[in-house]
Amino acid sequence: MLTEEHFIPFHASNLTGRKVLVLAPHPDDETLGCGGSLALHAEAGDPVRVVFLTNGAGGDISGKYNREAYIRLRREEALSACGCLGITDVVFWPYEDRALGIDDRLTVDLIGLIDAFEPALIYAPSPAEYHPDHRAASWSVEKALRACGADAELFFYEVNQPLSVSHLVDITPVLQKKIKALKCYQSQLAERPYDDVAIALNRFRSMTLPAGMTHAEAFQKAAFDGGLENEGTTEIWKAADRVDQSDP
Repeated sequence: MLTEEHFIPFHASNLTGRKVLVLAPHPDDETLGCGGSLALHAEAGDPVRVVFLTNGAGGDISGKYNREAYIRLRREEALSACGCLGITDVVFWPYEDRALGIDDRLTVDLIGLIDAFEPALIYAPSPAEYHPDHRAASWSVEKALRACGADAELFFYEVNQPLSVSHLVDITPVLQKKIKALKCYQSQLAERPYDDVAIALNRFRSMTLPAGMTHAEAFQKAAFDGGLENEGTTEIWKAADRVDQSDP
């Protein structure tokens, strides 16, 4: 019988000390999924670039904004949030919200980005996420890494679907920075309490960590052998693929 350590870490990992690329399908994904870790990278002096892949126009669930004004607002919120985390290298790509992955353009663009920026560590949404843009970003960056042969580690973060975890990062020292960054996304918080949900998940993720580590972010390290790092995660990979194939 496998022990608990096979399924969840009982220690915190330190992922700082590397050049970091963050892929966020929408403004707020970077803070929800790995904002605390990004603050730790910034405090350590690591070069960090955040690339927002879509314009986020689909986030206006209530339909109360002018489209162009809403896109500008989401950019402003993203810049403010990244500033709270200590990040100034921010790039906005023009893909339409909910349109990632409809062709190979994203993979081609990511190959160019990875070749030019040469990151050592890439954060991206997990392939198990239920938002189609999140899954498209995950699969596209994996294809891009295979194509360009870059020597970068890929860590998947969780936003709307919990992961089977390979690494936990203690974000207790920078928790207030993450909370402040989340508060910058008022357009999104008006729709749903994303900040409360994210911080609650971070609290839950600390369950197996030593006393004093009250909040953590969870990641799954990709292993480029057709799956994820831990044996216990294989079904997530397969289930995500089944979900994607069922999309209309």
